[in-house]
Amino acid sequence: MLRASLLAIALLLSPPAAYAAQASVDWTGPWNLAARFAGGSSAAVMTLTRGEGGAVTGTSGPLDEVGTWPLSVSGREEGGRLVLTLSRGSLAVGALTLRPGKDGLAGEGTLYGVSMTVTGARDPGRRPPKVHDFAPTTFQTRYSPDAPPVLHIAPGDTIRTTTLDNEGRGADLTWRGMPGNTLTGPFYVDGAMPGDTLVIRFDRVALNRDTAKMASGRLSARAVQAGHVQTPRAGWDSTWALDRERNVGRPVVGGKLSAFALPLKPMIGSIGVAPPGAQALTAGDLGFHGGNLDYSRLGAGATLYLPVFRAGALLSFGDGHALQGDGEITGQGLETSLDVSLTVELIKGRSLGQPWSEDPEFVMVSGVDNTLDEALKMATSGLARWLKERYGLDDSEIAAVMGASVVYDIAEVVDPRPHVVARLSKTVLAMLPAKGPSAP
Repeated sequence: MLRASLLAIALLLSPPAAYAAQASVDWTGPWNLAARFAGGSSAAVMTLTRGEGGAVTGTSGPLDEVGTWPLSVSGREEGGRLVLTLSRGSLAVGALTLRPGKDGLAGEGTLYGVSMTVTGARDPGRRPPKVHDFAPTTFQTRYSPDAPPVLHIAPGDTIRTTTLDNEGRGADLTWRGMPGNTLTGPFYVDGAMPGDTLVIRFDRVALNRDTAKMASGRLSARAVQAGHVQTPRAGWDSTWALDRERNVGRPVVGGKLSAFALPLKPMIGSIGVAPPGAQALTAGDLGFHGGNLDYSRLGAGATLYLPVFRAGALLSFGDGHALQGDGEITGQGLETSLDVSLTVELIKGRSLGQPWSEDPEFVMVSGVDNTLDEALKMATSGLARWLKERYGLDDSEIAAVMGASVVYDIAEVVDPRPHVVARLSKTVLAMLPAKGPSAP
């Protein structure tokens, strides 16, 4: 009895390192690493290999906050811990000590002279998909790596939820969030890591109220020639009536537009993930992360593919439109709130590096840059890469296919950066020999 008591006391007094020293861990293979610094965070996949005599080598994606430099890893196992050196080429840039943690690995070290703590976990793998009926209570107006997730989901899960309009109002027109393309989210996708592709299928994008607003007193200066004179009508009413039963919208202003009614095509204007590097971008901005794409084909039946830059991806969406013309040339679509159902999947270890999408008719690659010319070039280059990776075409074959059949959409011209989409018909793609999905 006394011996047992002494053993219990000894265990209570033992430091945590004693447990680590006794634990047995298979260090080899890939680990999803999350690093936290005093001023930020990063994430990368680190893959370790065990050598002779306890030596360990490996590779890691970038762990610096901007996500610039891949790393090589070397070190050894010492007393149940890994003591590692992190190098960029031949230059040692950090040190890391890892030990068994609550859910995998835990440790601390330095990188470029900055202290960091690290946790590591194995990829969670697949589980049966779930449907999440999520009623949002908080909203964002930025795509940020530091926004706290509202819900963890797994690949294969479906989110059924609502969005506010661009001013932060819901189906009953009461304000529930700050104006600025108010976003629902972010949703943390378990297992998503930098270098992966997040797949978002738009199962349902539906109106949930009978009105929309569209700034329409004048065309945006970004859509017309310099010196083009416009005289907005005083007291112009920008409200549209939405007939959900007939799926038709009409401006309430009447007059010469009394017979002007259009079929509605609900779409999500702003949808994206946490941006690359240490950026936090407003919901009205757009780029490699997606964001305020304002592309009229991103409605029910479409699937959007986004590069992942942060652990969990941090998916958010909002800025519902009942209808929008190409370019969003007044500065707004028919802004309204939505009921949304999205199914989320994950492609591991592969990324086109820019947003792309598909629907039953087309494959579409997005180009977002500072001018329309550069956005078009980015869309063209991205579609060419997609063809090469998906079908194995050479550059001459790609030129023949795209030169004869590509279609361009000017999705957005009034936001911080223009958005041009290059698309190919799936009828055209069906004529190509299937190589298999070697890239997303």
